[in-house]
Amino acid sequence: MSNLIKLKIEAYKDAVCTQPLGKSIDAFLNPESYSVNYAVNYESSKEKQNNAGTQIFTGMGPTGLELDLTVDGTGVIPLPAGYSDIDSYIKTLKNIIYDYQGVYHRPNYLKIAWKNLQFTGVCESLTLKYSLFKPDGTPIRASVKLKFKENIDFKTKLKMAQSSSPDLTHVRTVKAGDTLPLMTYRIYGDSSYYVEVARANNLSHFSDIRPGDDIYFPPIKKK
Repeated sequence: MSNLIKLKIEAYKDAVCTQPLGKSIDAFLNPESYSVNYAVNYESSKEKQNNAGTQIFTGMGPTGLELDLTVDGTGVIPLPAGYSDIDSYIKTLKNIIYDYQGVYHRPNYLKIAWKNLQFTGVCESLTLKYSLFKPDGTPIRASVKLKFKENIDFKTKLKMAQSSSPDLTHVRTVKAGDTLPLMTYRIYGDSSYYVEVARANNLSHFSDIRPGDDIYFPPIKKK
């Protein structure tokens, strides 16, 4: 009985990754290595004749994850059940981690799990490199370079900030009858800030909200 555990990528509807979409994929071959990147954000001081800037801490940056996966259709390793060739596998992988989902107006939230590796976030980029072909040009081997960026949901971020002042960050859940201008007025006392709120939430239009959505209201310097 094999003890092999495959790296798994699962798709979720919500940023907390508690609402699975029932879509997942195992790595064709487990990666030989992976990279986890940590970042700290600084801003250079703005004084005149600044020859050697002082770095002012502005916050912790997002954690990143990089994976290199191999997909092989030469027959040396059997294709996973349900896949006829490497293109069908790559198409499913791309749909799960990268493609824009019209129902949710964004790509999926993701959870990547493999033994000690437990990562939740979103796909930042996907690069395909085909390296072996049949005589007719059909690809039979590809390498997939994936970059993920950590994603922390707004409610968790708010708890981490431990702030309750009305001038600071808020998260509100959309209820029936709510509009973005109305919710903005409740937070800031001025509905005209809805444009900034829509931009902070990556909304293509201020009407793109539905009951149950969590909306992030960032600190805004009032006019």
